[in-house]
Formats: sequence, C-alpha cells, structure tokens
Amino acid sequence: MRKLITSALPYIHGISHLGNIVGSMLPADVYARFCRLRGNEVLFVCGSDSHGTMYEVTAAKMKITPKELAYKNHEKMKEILKKFELNFDYYGITDSDANREMSFHIFNKLDENGYLKEEEVENVYCEKCSRFLPDRWVEGKCPSCGGLTRGDQCDDCGKLIDVKDIVEPYCVLCKSKIIFKKTKHLFLDLPKFDKELSDFVDNKSKKWSKLARTETIGFLKNGLKPRAVTRDATWGFKVPKEGYENKILYVWFDAPIGYLAFTKEWCEKNNQKFEDWWQNEGTELTQFMAKDNTIFHSIIFPSMLIGCKENWKLVDRLMSCGWLKAKGIKFSKSRGNGLTTEEALEKYPADYWRFVLISLYPEQDDSVFSMEAFNETINNEFADIIGNFVHRVLSFCYSNFGEIPEVEKETEAELVEKECSEVRQTITKNFEDCRFHEALKNIVHYAKLSNAYFNNSEPWKKDEEEKKRISYIAGNLVKNLAVMLYPITPKFSEQIFDYLNIKPEDVKWDDANNFNFSGKLKKPEPLIKKIE
Repeated sequence: MRKLITSALPYIHGISHLGNIVGSMLPADVYARFCRLRGNEVLFVCGSDSHGTMYEVTAAKMKITPKELAYKNHEKMKEILKKFELNFDYYGITDSDANREMSFHIFNKLDENGYLKEEEVENVYCEKCSRFLPDRWVEGKCPSCGGLTRGDQCDDCGKLIDVKDIVEPYCVLCKSKIIFKKTKHLFLDLPKFDKELSDFVDNKSKKWSKLARTETIGFLKNGLKPRAVTRDATWGFKVPKEGYENKILYVWFDAPIGYLAFTKEWCEKNNQKFEDWWQNEGTELTQFMAKDNTIFHSIIFPSMLIGCKENWKLVDRLMSCGWLKAKGIKFSKSRGNGLTTEEALEKYPADYWRFVLISLYPEQDDSVFSMEAFNETINNEFADIIGNFVHRVLSFCYSNFGEIPEVEKETEAELVEKECSEVRQTITKNFEDCRFHEALKNIVHYAKLSNAYFNNSEPWKKDEEEKKRISYIAGNLVKNLAVMLYPITPKFSEQIFDYLNIKPEDVKWDDANNFNFSGKLKKPEPLIKKIE
C-alpha cells in the first residue's frame, strides 16, 4: 500500500525542543521506518512552519527581518533534525513559491465556491505602537485555567480562545494595555461544512488515536463557528484578493497546505505524479501531531480541502498525543521550558534520546520528562538489558567461532522461536497501531527473554556442538532485536548489522521472525555506554 505520512510542522521562530520531537516528528519517523521495512511505498514529508507573528516578535527583538530569522532557523533545524536521525523524504519550508501557489489556489477555490465571507470585527490594537496586533502579540491569563495565553490559544491547557476573553491582556512588545478596534477580515465559513465534517469524522475516526477522536468530537459538539483566514500583519503571504492587499493569510491557513506543497516539490524532483499521493483513495494518509494541533488537522484543514471540490485526499489516520512536560509544565520555546533539540544532542547521541522519548511517548496522557528518568531508562533498559545482551552474545560468538555458526534446528530452538515469535507478533501490532511506547516495552521484554535463554543455557560450560547450537540461536535473537529496534534506534541497529555483515538496505521486517541467519562476524565493541 502507498503510505503518505506527515508530521506537524515545527514552528521555528526558536529552536525546537524535545516536546516538538516526541509530539510529532519522532513518532512519524518511527512509523515511516516501520512501513518501509514492511515493503510499503512510503512518502514522509515535513517542513518548517515559517510564517506567523512570533517571527515578527522575535525578529524585532533581534533587530533582523522575519525572513532572515525564518531561513536562518530553517537551515539550523535541518541540520539538527538530520542529527536526530529523522529520515524525511522531503523537508521543505512554508515560505516557498510552491506553497504560495498552492495556498492561493485553495484560497481562490474556497472563495469561488462561496466558503469565504467578509466580516467586520473588533481586533486588538495597541495605541502606543499605533498598529493592529496579531493574536500572538497579545498575552494574558487564560479564562479557563489561569495559565499563560498567547493569542488565540492557551499555552497551558491548549484551549482555543477568543482574544476578547483573555484576562488582563497586554501588548507583547511594549507591555501596554490593549484596546479593540474595528477592521474587516475574511473568514472560512465552517458551519457550512457541518454535515460533511460529521460524516467524515464518523467514517474515519475509528482509526484515529483516542485523543484525536475525543478532541474532535468535543469540538463538533460545541458547534462550528467561522474562522478568520486573514490577518493584520506583514510577514506571510499577501491575500490574493482585491481590497485585502494590505493583509496576509493567517499562518494556520498556509501551514497545513505545506503538506501538499512539499509533496509537489518532491514529486517534481523525483518524476512522480502528485495526484497519486493527494488525489488517490489508494493512498493512506497518516498524520502525527500533539493534541493542541488536532482541530487544525481534523476540522479546519479537511474543511479547506472539501471546500475546493477537487477530490483532495482527507486524513485516514490521525495520531494525536499528549504533551511532554518538564516538572508539570509543557515544553515551550516561548517560555524557555525544556531542553532544545540542539542542547540535547550536545549531551548524548540521538539513539539515546530516541529510545527515551519513545519510552515516554504520551499516547493517551501527558508524560513527564526528567534527566533522572532519562539516566535510569538508558542504564537499566538500553544498556543493561539490550546493549549488554548484544555485546555478550556477539563477543562470545566472535571469540569462539569468528561467526554466527550454522547448525541444524532442534526442538529446543523451535521452543525459543515460538515464545519469541508470539512477543514479536505483539510488537508488530503495536507498530501498526502507532502504539510505540508499548512496542518498545515489548521489545525490552523480548531482550529479557533472549538474555534469560543465553544465561540459562550457559554455553561457556558446554562442549563444542552445544556451544555452536546455543550461539546460533542467541545470534539470531540479536539479529531479530536489531531489526525490531531499527525504526526506533536506527544507528544502534546499523552498528549491529555491520558486525553481522548485513546491509541495512537489505533488511525487512519479516527478518525479525526468522531463525535462519549464520555468517562471519566483525569484532564487536560495546555499543551503549552507561551514564555515570
């Protein structure tokens, strides 16, 4: 099956933190790697969300232009994400000609089909700055939880909020109190999509994550309201409509269209048909995001695509997850909470972070990160259980035979295979269902079973034939572990493949269920160092 996979776009007015990684990009990468191992045709796209008012705020403080900030951070993020072993087929930027063209196309189609309407509204205005303020230039207290609200969304509870409801609002730049002044904007007439959206959610949401279903159904029950697609700001795509030339498209409008633009850019570079991916029911679209991005992917973006009347592909599997928190507070670039990806990679290798973050993947609820938990997970699970088993087995095989020896299967080997095969089936189902936390937990269990077999067999006490038989089974357990860990810790698995003289590109998921490998070994070294 053709698999189109997207990750929510990182908003790079600052360098992304670990919460951004675990909330969308890492699980999407794990799933894409798994699908490739299964032999699926996969396209995994993402890119930098490069418009919006936070760029104006940050750039003003740095005394550079928003464009300079966006492209500087875009290049920096590409390097960091590559070091994190995030294997995108294409990573673009929303401030591109392709995205401008696609955004204008969808805007014009919505306008032609009667889904955009003009409304006069009262918008935020700062008299001291003498300008209308985009939502993100207004901060204050959330009316629901009392937490920090920035613009139209609470940074703590994630609720979408009308700026008028913010408690004690003030201008981000000058800290002055704000007023409201009348201005005209264009709105996406969401109520017109009520029936089609309800049918879409009924038909598709059975394959969505629990959080995605809950957030979406709750939003629909509260009733749909028109949502502005234009903004009084300067950084972004100018609105392609007469009378609105001094306004820009709201960032939430052009950002998800980036998925289409990135696909088109990839197709043009790889001689592929764009329609095969975005206008073909034979393609399965899976999208990953944190819970506060759900409504944009389950309600607003599908409405935009439906309104074009062009048979655009709508999401099949929507995977929303909770937040990664540090000491009970969500990781946040704006508030300076949590390690940035850059800081994290200066401390430890990517596979360490990937292992721990997947072990914390907040599938149902928020999870809490701490360096104590990080150290414990690496030392107790990655080093002691997995790394130690791999090194002991490969070292034993190398020192005794210089290879994983070839032997005939026996009844005992078949019993080990049966027990491990049952665990492997569970692991496969967890990957298919995007339950990566559970998949890793079961992989650790597989390693424990493998360790128990090797310890209880005591090959160092046996004669030559017994040593060979045990080494053959244990060596295949190591190989199987490397295959199953490949989507999560690719560098670790590739190092094992190298010791086994296996080419990574030749590895298939079904290889994790086979006990038929033998061959020469390279001298192994310990792969995981414990954290002191």
